[in-house]
Amino acid sequence: MNRNILLQIFIGFFPIMLSSCGNKNQDTSNKTPSVQTDESTKQKDKGLSTEFLGNYHGIQPSYFMKNQYGDDMVINGQKVPVPSIDFKFLLKEDCAVSLQQTNLEDNSRVYYDGTIKIISDATDILKLECSLSDGKSSNPTYTLAINKSDKTAICIGNDEPEFKLEKK
Repeated sequence: MNRNILLQIFIGFFPIMLSSCGNKNQDTSNKTPSVQTDESTKQKDKGLSTEFLGNYHGIQPSYFMKNQYGDDMVINGQKVPVPSIDFKFLLKEDCAVSLQQTNLEDNSRVYYDGTIKIISDATDILKLECSLSDGKSSNPTYTLAINKSDKTAICIGNDEPEFKLEKK
């Protein structure tokens, strides 16, 4: 009688075991696309192509500071000038960026470090967002639009005039 019960249990569980083996094959086929997705994600996470890494240099001309309405800011009847600034961006591996800004009136320098985010990668223009910090209270963000053919760029800041950069 024990043998009869064991045989019935075996017959009852046998179809379950077969169906669970079939599910494993289905799970494996479902995992294949996610592995491909992980590989494509790794390629994006690697950062910039080596041809775009390096120093980009340009000078932002002096300008008058603007208020929230886009008008020249005036204090005590005088427009508020912003001096010319020498910008040196260093685009590095692993989506890292450094910026050295030199005030061309008094030669004072400010250093920033941060990260790069690829905004768009078209056939002719590569747009990057550079989120920077001086480690204190200044956290500027600049957009670099790099021309892929000649490695020149346009630097776009918030409420600042655009200016050209050249790869050195």
